[in-house]
Amino acid sequence: MNRVILLEGLPGTGKTTNSYRLFEQLVRNGRDVRWLHEVSQPHPTLFFSESCLTKEEYRRFTEKYPEAADMLGSIAEVRATTVGIDYLTAARRMPGQKNAAWYRELLQYDVMGFPLERYEPAALEKWEAFVHQALRNEKIYILDSAAFQYQIFTFLLNGADYPRLAGFVRGIMKLLSPLRPALIYLYRENTEDSIAFLERQRGRKDLESTWERDRDRPYYRNKQQDVTAFFDFLKDYADCADRLYDEAECDKLSIGITAQAWDIYEAEMLRFLGIAHQDALSWKAKDGTYVNAALGVSFSILDGVLTDPEGAKRRLSPKSRTEFFIEGLPELLCFEDDGSVKLCGQQIIPQWSETGTVYTRETKRSGG
Repeated sequence: MNRVILLEGLPGTGKTTNSYRLFEQLVRNGRDVRWLHEVSQPHPTLFFSESCLTKEEYRRFTEKYPEAADMLGSIAEVRATTVGIDYLTAARRMPGQKNAAWYRELLQYDVMGFPLERYEPAALEKWEAFVHQALRNEKIYILDSAAFQYQIFTFLLNGADYPRLAGFVRGIMKLLSPLRPALIYLYRENTEDSIAFLERQRGRKDLESTWERDRDRPYYRNKQQDVTAFFDFLKDYADCADRLYDEAECDKLSIGITAQAWDIYEAEMLRFLGIAHQDALSWKAKDGTYVNAALGVSFSILDGVLTDPEGAKRRLSPKSRTEFFIEGLPELLCFEDDGSVKLCGQQIIPQWSETGTVYTRETKRSGG
């Protein structure tokens, strides 16, 4: 059995869409599944909002800031030689502290700013810790954008050449080998088509903001100083991803997604993984507006569609009479006997998605 399923491809090739479909089908087949969304929080293999300290740095840090030591200890991920702290979780645990000295210094250890010399050992140690944990249970893990995409962004933006990137990815795959990884690679034949799709889907302003965020990184030195440099980056990304797929020594499947025939692609993936398709059940989620007053956020449900606090519409699909998959999220919406709902599963970065968060159904007030 493949214990780890990796979905990779350029941005906009349907990694999240197909990860969700696999998650839903595996659960319907009675498998114990954990989908590690690209921006799951905290993420067991990636560093989207993590400060990483050596154990000695962490010891000195907690001695310097005893007011935060207990809280940090409660959320720290202790690995062989490093300690990881999700700083967004830390900020939520101690509200109003983002301007405190301890928090500002914690951000100085943000892995997103590490040079490759420090990133590589810290990242491999985190992957190793994930594998050790996974070997202690029987779960199947779905990871999207973790083995290729995150690494391609990290290495290319830091000006690394392909051999260094490929060597690092081989290190990840070697660590994963006891879990028998299965790699699913989603692609379009023409990278220009992927770029055009991204621009239509996300808007040019979103692509420009990505370029603005990264324009000072080594990759962009001596490049044109506008968003077209990001388009060049995506072409280099596609070349790297193609080569990494060709060189991967594991069970693997490539799917051309130009036609966006998602039902067909789902059938291909299920055959590849040896999983039978299971039809959705017929139960419906209860319509209404659901509020968490402490967070000051709400979402609504109407005709089987959840509109989340950020305005995204997500189809609900029943797992049982009281549990519903949420399209695009690694979580279940669980209805309680008192009419409230709770989020269960693997949260992503937006605070409204935090696992265990309870939302109360808003009751309509009568007029007069």
